[in-house]
Amino acid sequence: MNISQVTVEGFRGLRISTRLKRVNIVVGENGVGKTSFLESIFLPTLFQSDLNDNDIRNLLLYMMASRGDTISAIHTLSSSEIRLDDVTTRLKKVDTHTIRIEVNNEKVGEIRLKIWTPLTLAVIKTVNSKYSPIYLSTSFDSSGNLEKIYNIMVRRIGGETGFELLADEYGRFTLHYDNLPVYVMGRGLLKRELIRLALMSSNIILIDEIESSLHPNLVMEVLNDIKRKEGVQVILTTHLNEVVKMAGKVFDDLYAQVIYLSKTGHKTYKLSEISEFEKPLGWLGYV
Repeated sequence: MNISQVTVEGFRGLRISTRLKRVNIVVGENGVGKTSFLESIFLPTLFQSDLNDNDIRNLLLYMMASRGDTISAIHTLSSSEIRLDDVTTRLKKVDTHTIRIEVNNEKVGEIRLKIWTPLTLAVIKTVNSKYSPIYLSTSFDSSGNLEKIYNIMVRRIGGETGFELLADEYGRFTLHYDNLPVYVMGRGLLKRELIRLALMSSNIILIDEIESSLHPNLVMEVLNDIKRKEGVQVILTTHLNEVVKMAGKVFDDLYAQVIYLSKTGHKTYKLSEISEFEKPLGWLGYV
């Protein structure tokens, strides 16, 4: 189930309304909201997904922790509204410590954060279970994240994936790939394999800084993997012209586009308009 239109009003300061295609490449300078845009889509899809309550809770905490500090990431959330096609998700800051999450005016979750008390993230229900989302942040391989992401994806597909949870000599169950602990294999290879697993198990994939840890050859491999997996919608961010140029060799304008974010607004470009752009991507706002 692909998203055709997204409108964000106030989530981490973002105000954007744009149509989406199957592949969406989000560019812009640091601090303009590229990661926030991914989060603004991931959060509502979790509450419209096939995931159980514990999975939603774990993925929300993972998303927040990817900011570097979970407490600050939650505390800085404010009242906002996100529309994915005809479904509206609202975050309502009830008081200093409580954020209520609603989908089409129906309460689906609540985040409660108070000094000296444990963080409470209550998932009440999901609605319209049409999405199977996954988010690969730049800290996807931080301790514990991989196992959570893997468990969710492997339950969706079943069968052999190359990954296994195995006990090490200390009795810890950690993720292995071809009997090798994933934490000691190349980070880029691990990221490529996780994206491939996501393509098998999810219909909405959000990838922050796709080029991070990937050799250009692996970036091209991943883009071709995305092309071959029809029906899966991908929204990714990048800082590099080279990634956009590679995408221009893989996708055409019918299936892919570039969304440029700036502190003053946004603009959507045809992929072919940008794939030949020679100047830094930050110059798009002036062209």
